[in-house]
Amino acid sequence: MLGEEEISKVEQAIFKAGAMSKMLDQNLSLQEIAVKITGDEKVEIIEENITPIYECDCSKEHMKQVLATIGKEELQNIIETDEQAEIVCHFCNEKYQFSKTDLEEILKNIDKE
Repeated sequence: MLGEEEISKVEQAIFKAGAMSKMLDQNLSLQEIAVKITGDEKVEIIEENITPIYECDCSKEHMKQVLATIGKEELQNIIETDEQAEIVCHFCNEKYQFSKTDLEEILKNIDKE
């Protein structure tokens, strides 16, 4: 079991390491990432030949569900004022466009639930 001092060191190392996506963008190896995250230069490799990749599982369907969570009143307000919406995924920066028709469909589906 880790003591408070070890936990503090790991927390500081994670903070210093920064975002995982940035480390992957820098093409760091798994060992380099592990060293940055743990702050321990003696990281032991258990399995070789693993290449880390970043894949986001966002989709337009998922973003429709997100829009539904803002509620009928807010969604109706968007339809009346903007007649469209754009959602940008915070993980991969993919943009999803929703037309007035798309928004009206989402609004109808809220009523069915």
